[in-house]
Amino acid sequence: MSDVAREAKELIDQFAAAPRFAGSEAENRFRDECEKRLTRLGFTSRREDFTYSQLPAKLGPLICGSLFAAGMYLSGHLASSHRAPGLGIGMALLSVVLTWMVGALLLRSTLTLPVMRAGSTNLIATRGVDQPRVWLVAHTDSKSQTIRMLVRVGSIVAAWILFVLAIGTMLAQMSRYPVAMGYPDELLPLESGVAAILAAVAILPVALCFIGNDSRGALDNASGVVAVLLALDEIQPAKNIGVLFTSGEELGLAGARAFLKRHLAKGVAINCDTIDDRGTFVCMTGNRKSPAALALGRAGSAIGHRVKIRSIIPGILTDSIPFSRAGWDAVTLSRGNLGTLSAVHTSGDEPGRIDGAGIALAARVIAATIEELA
Repeated sequence: MSDVAREAKELIDQFAAAPRFAGSEAENRFRDECEKRLTRLGFTSRREDFTYSQLPAKLGPLICGSLFAAGMYLSGHLASSHRAPGLGIGMALLSVVLTWMVGALLLRSTLTLPVMRAGSTNLIATRGVDQPRVWLVAHTDSKSQTIRMLVRVGSIVAAWILFVLAIGTMLAQMSRYPVAMGYPDELLPLESGVAAILAAVAILPVALCFIGNDSRGALDNASGVVAVLLALDEIQPAKNIGVLFTSGEELGLAGARAFLKRHLAKGVAINCDTIDDRGTFVCMTGNRKSPAALALGRAGSAIGHRVKIRSIIPGILTDSIPFSRAGWDAVTLSRGNLGTLSAVHTSGDEPGRIDGAGIALAARVIAATIEELA
């Protein structure tokens, strides 16, 4: 094991000793330790308090999942019991549009909704300049959920596949039996609606996913914070970079949204979120040809570890999303596999599953990327 990996392991054991819900004393102690290390590296740190609503994060999955499930069940009911696949298609499409609109509205309202208000703090550090062009980003808070992330992601993918299948099945039924001819009695009642009803069932794990504070967040996201801190050891002090350790990422990306509301200048944001010792490095981005994504890919190749550039996994929110929507060149660097997705947001996300090797590699990738971009 390298010296950097050993240091990464020591920091993970220290930082992930307890759950760190946004705004908690445990998270604040974590933030204090990060600030001390940044100061030793020559950074000037400041804290920005913000307030937000916990409703989108705590109740959004229930609201959106229930809305989609109800719409798809009604779609299947119309197509099968009422022999009306055309109405079923309309209801299925309406449920998707409404679910997307309500979900987007809730997330955009994280900072402004007047109910379920809470507060937390972002840690911002710069070295030499007030407005760096390139920022390293990671979130300090952790959370647990009643449904594992792997199950949630699978639920969303399955529901989407079944939605497409339901539309196709209903269209096929309309083609076989034109409306003017009516529908024969021998038509199986569920033939045209079963996929829609199954889609309603498939999304239930998302609707039943509730937030708690039972995860020490070693992977998500003490690992990302440590990777950023160790990368700074390798980056030349003259490089024009800033560091942003957000809070409330697990609660509607609240910290990133608060930062962007106050800092209007656009730049490059390299977000580091969940670094396992196992699996493949992934650069998640909305633009696979962006300078930051390509630089991460080249940096990975330079140290002999491929960085896959891909779109963000369905059902996963990362701090790079609001940065991208604000016009930044923003990416998220992660490393893991299906076991990683199964562990995050659970009590199993604890320091014992990390030996620091993956974090040491991530630090090298980040440092090489910064050398090119900054």
